[in-house]
Amino acid sequence: MYLLPFPILGGLLAWATLYFLGFEKQRWGEFLLGLAAFFIAMIIQNPLQQLPLLGMGIKSNADVIARGTAFVVGVSIWFGLIAGIVQEGAKYLLVKGKSLNTGLFMGLGFGVTEVFLIAGAALAGAMATGKPLDVPLSTALLSMVERYFVVLFHVGTGIYLAYTYSEGYGKEGLLAMIGIHTLIDSLAAYYQLTKSEPVMYAVEFITALAALGLLYYMIPKAKVELPKEEEALW
Repeated sequence: MYLLPFPILGGLLAWATLYFLGFEKQRWGEFLLGLAAFFIAMIIQNPLQQLPLLGMGIKSNADVIARGTAFVVGVSIWFGLIAGIVQEGAKYLLVKGKSLNTGLFMGLGFGVTEVFLIAGAALAGAMATGKPLDVPLSTALLSMVERYFVVLFHVGTGIYLAYTYSEGYGKEGLLAMIGIHTLIDSLAAYYQLTKSEPVMYAVEFITALAALGLLYYMIPKAKVELPKEEEALW
């Protein structure tokens, strides 16, 4: 089964879910801001994650694995912590003082951009190496489900950060989202290094649980938010 359409479909299904939950009117300014926020976060995140490892002479996953389990765990936590701080911090700075719907569409733009970047990177890698992107159907479907819940997770955190700021405990809300994001991305990094299937399923479960919990709590608040015109966030 050709992999590429499945993660993209997962992202589009997440978008469609929001549409059918009542968010028919698309807020393209906020969506595009989420796109920009994603690339800004990646520009900051990737060097912060990689430079300490390069300083230790580590240039590949194999180099990490060779240093033992404790080092693998430490690197995984480092990657997850930096991702959590940078990504949630970028979202927080963009939604503080803004409406919950701003948080929703900014998070959607962030998550959908990530989907297309991952798909593009997979395609580029396949073209560079000549390896086909054919995978078992179960793997393709799992990638679709993963992206579905990851996009909804970014949406949920965007709304939550806007809400907690409006309620006067934005910093506490930010720390909570950094904690959840760190857990998810640390496990994801550990899986990338070790290819442990139980860890992969743990990542899927925790991401889905976090996404559904955030949306269950935040979507009703976003839906009853008084409509008002806001200036573009650029």
